[in-house]
Amino acid sequence: AGRRFCSLTLGNDTDRPMTVQIRAFAWVRDETGADIIEPDHRFIVNPSIATIAPGTTRLMRCSLPAGDPAVQAEEQWRLIVDQLPDPDFVAAPGTVQTLLRISLPVFRVGDKAAPLLTARVGQKSLRLANTGTRHIKALSVTLRGPDGDAVTAEHAFYLLAGGAQVVPLERLPRGGVSTVHVRAEEGEFDIALAPVK
Repeated sequence: AGRRFCSLTLGNDTDRPMTVQIRAFAWVRDETGADIIEPDHRFIVNPSIATIAPGTTRLMRCSLPAGDPAVQAEEQWRLIVDQLPDPDFVAAPGTVQTLLRISLPVFRVGDKAAPLLTARVGQKSLRLANTGTRHIKALSVTLRGPDGDAVTAEHAFYLLAGGAQVVPLERLPRGGVSTVHVRAEEGEFDIALAPVK
C-alpha cells in the first residue's frame, strides 16, 4: 500500500506529431456502474502535457499520493489521456478532426488485500457487493438454481473494493437462486445463497 511510483508509455502511430494531456482523478463507482471521478492533484504525472513524434513512444512517470503501509485497502484512480487539438492541422472541407480520450485505471494494492463478494437477488437483478479490500474485473455472472437451471449475464465491469454493482437479469433460474458464480480476470468466485423464489 506504500508504493509511490508508476509509469506509462504512450505511442503515436500516426504520421503527425500528437500532443496529449494527462490528468489524474480519484475514482469510485455507483451501483449502476457509472464512474464518479474527482480531480486528485496529489497524483502527479510528469510531464502532464507532452508532444509525441510520429512513430515514436514517450515514457510518462507518475507519483502517487503518500500511502499508509499499514492500510491494506486498495486505492484507485483514473488517468485521463486527452489528445489536444493540432493547431497546424487543416481539415479537408466537410470533415472534422477527431481527438482521442483514453481512461486508464490505476490501482495501488496492499500485499494482503483480497476481494470478498456478497450477493443479493432482486426480481430481475443481482446486487453484487465487494466488502473486501481489492477490486475484481468481472467478465460474467452466472446464477444457478437448485435444479441446475442457470442464467448467465455476460456483463464486464469493475467491482471496486467497498463498492457494489447491480447486474440486470432477463430472468431468474427456475426454483430460485442457490449459487452465484462470478468469472473475473482475477479468478473464479462462488457465492452460496439460500434459494430465493
